[in-house]
Amino acid sequence: MFNIKLDESRIFSNTVSIISDFITEATFSISKEGVRLTAMDPANISMVILDILPSAFTSYQVDSSEDVTINLDSLKQALRRVKPTEPISLTAEANRLVLTIFGKSIKKFQIPMLEKETKDKQAPSLEFTAQIEIDAKEFKDFVDDASVAGDALNFVADGDILKLTAGDTGSKVSIELSKASDSIVSMEVKERSSSIYSVEYLKKMGKAAVLSDTAMFQFSSDYPLRIDFKSINNLQMSFVLAPRIENK
Repeated sequence: MFNIKLDESRIFSNTVSIISDFITEATFSISKEGVRLTAMDPANISMVILDILPSAFTSYQVDSSEDVTINLDSLKQALRRVKPTEPISLTAEANRLVLTIFGKSIKKFQIPMLEKETKDKQAPSLEFTAQIEIDAKEFKDFVDDASVAGDALNFVADGDILKLTAGDTGSKVSIELSKASDSIVSMEVKERSSSIYSVEYLKKMGKAAVLSDTAMFQFSSDYPLRIDFKSINNLQMSFVLAPRIENK
């Protein structure tokens, strides 16, 4: 059993909205350590990893660990009924997730839990040659810039320079940043690293910029990309994205 409360629903609403761009059903593992989700999108191109700490909640009471599988669209519709100043709570009753809204009246939305269909996913263990922390909103802007020119974004990290390029025969976009740039928090490049990733997926991941001031992304040549959005004492949302391998 669990009973968790939030004075503001914004953090939870935002995370649910972002996750729903990748999957339609989600299994949240609720334990004394927090709320965790690890899921792969149906195309097996990306993975989303979410950890919400107990300290993110106003009240966090968990008697025993429980997995809650829910339709995200149903949960999103209920969360849309919450006003910004209204506290909420989440509990489980009779195989339903109960969202309670404490406003001028007390409203309860009961959402059926679903049967867990797949085994627990594990985040892959990866080793990277480039690790760059960047202003999260700037990173989102760069991806939006790239979408003007193409559907793939090429990352190249070499020494103290990060270069992002998109487009081929038609429109092109090129963005270059040095380690000294105001947008860069830190940059560690062990060797020249180059890889191409889907702009469509990167745009979905960029929505997590609302959760964090910075984004940490790590990659290697023709290798998966990992992006971490972290809010201290609240949560971390991470993504792993398979590279797009193109004929050379």
